Amino acid sequence: MRPHWFRHRIRHEGWRPLIIGVRCALAALGSVELSRYLGLHYPIYALVAAIMVTEYHGEETRKQSATRFLGNSIGIISGAILSTCLGGQAWVIGLATFFMILFCYYFNLALAAKYSAFVAALTVMDHSDTPWLYGRDRIIETLIGIIFAVLMSLIIPVPKGKKQTLVTTE
Repeated sequence: MRPHWFRHRIRHEGWRPLIIGVRCALAALGSVELSRYLGLHYPIYALVAAIMVTEYHGEETRKQSATRFLGNSIGIISGAILSTCLGGQAWVIGLATFFMILFCYYFNLALAAKYSAFVAALTVMDHSDTPWLYGRDRIIETLIGIIFAVLMSLIIPVPKGKKQTLVTTE
């Protein structure tokens, strides 16, 4: 690698990759450590939420956070209900996925559809013996990851652009 690769990237991309990288790293670190400290069973979900919702602009991070949390919450509740009533068979996994996609599109929550389908299917597939305990921990861990991502977007701001000066000739 040539020594100027980083300067070239900064000139081409701006500070965007560096800011996103630092935010993701700090949010992931903080969310995993807090989840472990609290004794939660699946700190990986805090890590995933922190990284997946982090965006360059803080408003976008907050928008992604709301979608992620909504999708997770709907998916956990429906997955827990389905696994409690129907068990953890393969056809229930398919039913949970199908139902969540239709539900989210019907209620104009298309952005949350894949999150909710994934979480509902995962709840049925791997956690059908204790779906409500898993759901509680999953919501808390997702919330921890989201909080750290939003905090990092507030603490590490986007650099201000250079001001354009108007040149007038008289």
